[in-house]
Amino acid sequence: MEALPSLPSERILVPLLAVASAAFVAYIALQLPRWTHRISRRLLSSLPKSTAKEAAFEESQPVIVSKELDFPSDWWTSRKLFELEKRAVISKTWLHVCHSTLFKKAGDYRAFQIADFSFFVVLGKDGRLRAFHNICRHRAYSVVTKSEGSCLVMRCKYHGWSYDTQGKLIKAPKFEDNQGFSKSDNNLFEIRTFIDSSGFVYANFDVYGSDGLTIRVGVPIRAKLTLVDSWGVEANFNWKFAVPSGAFSVSSLIYLNKFAELLTKASGLFESWKWPTEFELSPLTRLMRSSNGEHWLTITVIPVSESQSTIQCSFYSSRTDSKAALRVTAVKQEIDDSIQKLERCFTIVSASDEIPDAASQEPLLAEIKAHSRLERLMGGEVHPASRMRATSQACKVADDLCRELELAAHEKLPALNGLDGLAW
Repeated sequence: MEALPSLPSERILVPLLAVASAAFVAYIALQLPRWTHRISRRLLSSLPKSTAKEAAFEESQPVIVSKELDFPSDWWTSRKLFELEKRAVISKTWLHVCHSTLFKKAGDYRAFQIADFSFFVVLGKDGRLRAFHNICRHRAYSVVTKSEGSCLVMRCKYHGWSYDTQGKLIKAPKFEDNQGFSKSDNNLFEIRTFIDSSGFVYANFDVYGSDGLTIRVGVPIRAKLTLVDSWGVEANFNWKFAVPSGAFSVSSLIYLNKFAELLTKASGLFESWKWPTEFELSPLTRLMRSSNGEHWLTITVIPVSESQSTIQCSFYSSRTDSKAALRVTAVKQEIDDSIQKLERCFTIVSASDEIPDAASQEPLLAEIKAHSRLERLMGGEVHPASRMRATSQACKVADDLCRELELAAHEKLPALNGLDGLAW
């Protein structure tokens, strides 16, 4: 009986199947953008004609810089407005400060400067983080003079007044024996602090207890972060100009694996495929994470004047990475490039009094309007961060008005509609 011809060996079939599978996957990846484009065109054509035309027009048009009538003409350049912003926004908003992992043992402290507010955060013996105004109660000299350090007793170098990690006055040379002098009445002025579930530390200077433009989104970071590097860059633009999301481009945090890179190139229609993810920790701070969630970057815009800001950056890692320093170098370069771009744009916009992204500025405008109205009602400037909070009826009225106007600003109640313009 004649034998049947033998089939190809398994060593030939397996490579052929692998090549065929790879070719099929490549074909799908190459055709996916074309298919999604066809589907979107069909969906667009199925809309009513008027809607389809409007959608096509909006898709084809670039973002146009618009000027909002509600904004003052000197929104970017007014010194008087900048001073009002410090009272209306910076003084009573939860602001991101740092990360709690920077404090290892009791006495560790970090000093900060935001606008006119000089303060420091210190870890107490009881394991609690506290923030204090960096002002000695004797002659208002700085209690700590270094940006960071560690000490259980903070001694003012002017006349030797000393404080513990809880801000209590423990030594006041030549005053302790004076009749009527009380140490407990001369403790450091404490600032409200908050630590979120991811370990980020926030401070609020308002002695009235308001929350201002509170963000605190609660970033889900399960890993313990370690600070790799921290740096600051001087910038020539108004702090509000860098508030919109996407103001800083940091593409060096995008390092995808080949499969994720293929999917990203195959279709740009899916928002969830965009890396990195950006969070808003406070009106001044943005948090960016790498595509794999191992590296985190905070970018804080610190107001200095109506035309100057300091960009403070901190790069964190959730694991030991020998290449982290290289990533920091790339990130620094991109931050510098973004700052230069913002400076060029600010020069053009400030000269024309235009508002490039009015939607991002409207919450700030509402807060400023509310505080401006409060000051008109009080007949003078209201400084929420001032520690001269007496028990007078005037202060109680200011307290009630602050809460009422903040509620109106956040919920857009008709109370704001009655504003007759700001006294800039």
